[in-house]
Amino acid sequence: MTGISRGLRGRATWLCLAAVACGGRAAPEGEAGVGPTPFRIVPVQEAMVLETAGPPPSDTSVTFHTGERRVIVLRHGPPTNVTFAELLFTPNAFGADSGRAVTVEVRPRPGVYGVDVATTLPFRAGVSLTFTYARYFSAPARARVVYGGDILFERALAIGQLRPNGLLALLPSTRPALDVMSAAMQGPGSYLMAAPQ
Repeated sequence: MTGISRGLRGRATWLCLAAVACGGRAAPEGEAGVGPTPFRIVPVQEAMVLETAGPPPSDTSVTFHTGERRVIVLRHGPPTNVTFAELLFTPNAFGADSGRAVTVEVRPRPGVYGVDVATTLPFRAGVSLTFTYARYFSAPARARVVYGGDILFERALAIGQLRPNGLLALLPSTRPALDVMSAAMQGPGSYLMAAPQ
């Protein structure tokens, strides 16, 4: 009985060790499903913006009524037409007042993962911006030197809002899926996907 017990215990120990070795690690920060990056403000000249090599998306203007949920999707140009960015407006994005017409204009920034957003009515909450970068991820040469490679640069990325006086506020950003980054927008303005130097 003792020999059988020891044999079972030995097998169980090996199974536990194998499980830990094969998949027992926690997901590193920056991978899909991991919590948001912290809020941080950096000078724009010290930020490295994620570049895109794909066909540029077109400017977009959408008019809808407040109180409705609305998703605006921007796509890279032909021939791929893959998703570049999405803006999600919840029903309360423009406050409790519903039924008013609002126009949202979105202009992608050339050569980078960035957009300029203007609205005819102000908003402060209930709007999120999501970039999808699997196809056309292009790290700037300086990022490869500073971070030592694309993977570490990608993990340091966050969505930032341009602020006055040459500052970039890197917002708490999450990765709801691989090669996808999302952040709550703080209002109309210019947003870039970037990492600190």
